[in-house]
Amino acid sequence: SAMLFAPVPPFPPANAVSGGGLDYAGIDISGQDFSKSTIYKGKDFTQVIAKGTNFAGSNLQGCRFYKAYLVNTDFTSADLRGASLEDTSMDGASLLDVDARGAYFGQSLLDVNTLENGDFTDAQIPLKTLPLVCDRDDVKGTNPKTGVDTRESLMCP
Repeated sequence: SAMLFAPVPPFPPANAVSGGGLDYAGIDISGQDFSKSTIYKGKDFTQVIAKGTNFAGSNLQGCRFYKAYLVNTDFTSADLRGASLEDTSMDGASLLDVDARGAYFGQSLLDVNTLENGDFTDAQIPLKTLPLVCDRDDVKGTNPKTGVDTRESLMCP
């Protein structure tokens, strides 16, 4: 008797992601509420469109926001430790009270609305960008979570 085998697709469905959970790379999540959550840790937001998206208070440790559109995005009090934010558009984004220890930033860090009370200890910031960041009036205050001074965390003179 002939044995019948179901055809096996050569690739997993497009919405399947290793490690389970959702992946947001390349989609438009503008204006959505991703606040106060722990389920996004380590997720891929590469090339996401997140205009006005609310990530306030969320754990975004290790997330990839490479080449993402983060205009007016709210990262207030978010945990961005080790997150990758290179080549992003961050015009008007809020990094108020953010924990960005060890995060990776591009020159768009200059375009954010506020850096006040942020902890940027060991963050990777382009050498030409850092002095301009230090010149900002909002590079001040103390991070409410870590107790670290914002200017000191950036090693500003």
